[in-house]
Amino acid sequence: MYEAPQEQSELTAAVLDALPYAAMLVDRELRIVRVNRRLAGLLRLPDGLDLSPGTSREPTLDHVAGMIDRPDERRRFLEEARTPAPVTRIADYHLRDGRTLRRRRSPVGHGDDFFGHLWLIEDVTRQHEAEEDMYEQVRKLAALADERAAFAGRVLHELRTPLATVLSFAELLLDPAGGHLDPEQASFVDAIRRNAHRMQVITENLPHAAAGEPLVQPNPGPLLVHELIERVTLEALQRAGGSGPYIAADCPSGGPPLVADAYLLTGALEELVANALRYTPEDGRVHIVGRPHGDHWTIQVRDTGIGVPLEYQEEIFTPFVRAPNARRGGFPGTGLGLAGALDAVRLHGGTITVRDHENRPGAVFTVRLPARDGGTPEHGAAG
Repeated sequence: MYEAPQEQSELTAAVLDALPYAAMLVDRELRIVRVNRRLAGLLRLPDGLDLSPGTSREPTLDHVAGMIDRPDERRRFLEEARTPAPVTRIADYHLRDGRTLRRRRSPVGHGDDFFGHLWLIEDVTRQHEAEEDMYEQVRKLAALADERAAFAGRVLHELRTPLATVLSFAELLLDPAGGHLDPEQASFVDAIRRNAHRMQVITENLPHAAAGEPLVQPNPGPLLVHELIERVTLEALQRAGGSGPYIAADCPSGGPPLVADAYLLTGALEELVANALRYTPEDGRVHIVGRPHGDHWTIQVRDTGIGVPLEYQEEIFTPFVRAPNARRGGFPGTGLGLAGALDAVRLHGGTITVRDHENRPGAVFTVRLPARDGGTPEHGAAG
């Protein structure tokens, strides 16, 4: 048996006791050289078990094996413990008392100087529980992603045919060969056509939204901002039919032009206005403000509604995410509208942000869009 000098033995004991793990050092004949104070408590060893230097490890191994719950782990533990190995091995064992212990066995010495093995054991029960919780959350998220993809597929299938029908009949009504429409009737049919086209774009891109992918590339043309805001405001007033919050618009004519996809930007602004109207009480206000600022435009949709909690002022632009106050209040919505609006604005090199009103209820959504050189177009793009 290897006998260490007294000074070296005391140093070994001090080092093992300083470790944050339960530790056992064994020699090449697999006999105990030294254990630290943590070992007996962690392994719940009986008081009469001999752990003195030079004694056999077998009683300790048998005790630990008896604590292991799973037969396959018990066999693996005993086989590895009794087989010398020149490499470090790490294994976790589930005990009958509900704990999970991790054993690390590392060789001490090398080649002809091989001395034995150092065992380090720690309780990783909480770590395993945290990992299991994480895996469960991942499984739930995967299931939710599958549900969203299925939902997007169903919506696309159910809406494709009726939307194509609405668009076809709107085109026929607008065709002069189909009969005369007065200006108001023509504007109503044009609004139907544009909004049906917008819904068609949204449904075609639902699978992309569910996967977190952007919309299709825009088809740009000249666009006057004041005409865009006027059109969206008038259509919101027509839909309201004199009820609901007060709606107002404020935008100077002229200013630097936008080169943009009229369908996408109209749809984005309509979504912001519809969002404001949805969460604003009937005696509230929704104000749409456009302003040129040198090389860019800002369009703000201000409301006096329920507002957006600070911690959700970025999250609400994520597909299928809605703020808690919107969910609790029973307001309808899928969590797709703002995500689609953000995609449309980003495709034009712009941004959307939201903040609270200062010292009063409500939210302020701000769209920032880069302007383009080339003069003011004669007519705004109407789509």
